[in-house]
Amino acid sequence: MNEGELFFLNTPDPNRPVELKYLAEFDKNHKWFEKQEDALLYLFDNGIKKYKYLTKELDKYKSLKNLLTYELWHLENRVGYVTYGDEQYYDENEKLEKRKSYIWRFIGHGRSCFAQTPEALKDKVLSHINHYKEDTEDRGYNTYPYYTKYYR
Repeated sequence: MNEGELFFLNTPDPNRPVELKYLAEFDKNHKWFEKQEDALLYLFDNGIKKYKYLTKELDKYKSLKNLLTYELWHLENRVGYVTYGDEQYYDENEKLEKRKSYIWRFIGHGRSCFAQTPEALKDKVLSHINHYKEDTEDRGYNTYPYYTKYYR
C-alpha cells in the first residue's frame, strides 16, 4: 500500500467529464481529479509514500524501469514530492548545466529547491517553510485559504 500511480490522461473518454484529467490509483482504489495538487493530496492522505507519474496507460509503456519514482514528504505542515534526477543550473560562465540532485517541489504554493543530499534538502525546505511562516514582506502567504489549503 505504500506505492501508487498518478496518471495524467488528456485523451477524451465518454465515461468521464473533460475537466477530470488526473487519476490517482493505489490498491485497486482510483479517483479522478481536476487538479494535480488534489490528486497528490489524496494519495498522501491515504498513506501513499511513493508514486509514479504516468502520462499514458500502463500497457502502452515499453518498459516501466525508467520511470521516475517520486516520494511524498511531510515537513512541518507542508507536503511535497521529492525525486532524484537532473536539475538545471547556470554556472559561473552563465552556461546552462545539469547535475544530479534531490529535487523538492511543494504541493500547492512554494518554491522548488534542490540539494546534493536528502539531509541538505530537508534543511533547505524547512528554511523556506519558516520564511513563508514569517512572511516579512507581507505577501499574503499566511492568509486563508491561499496558503492553508494544502496544510496537513
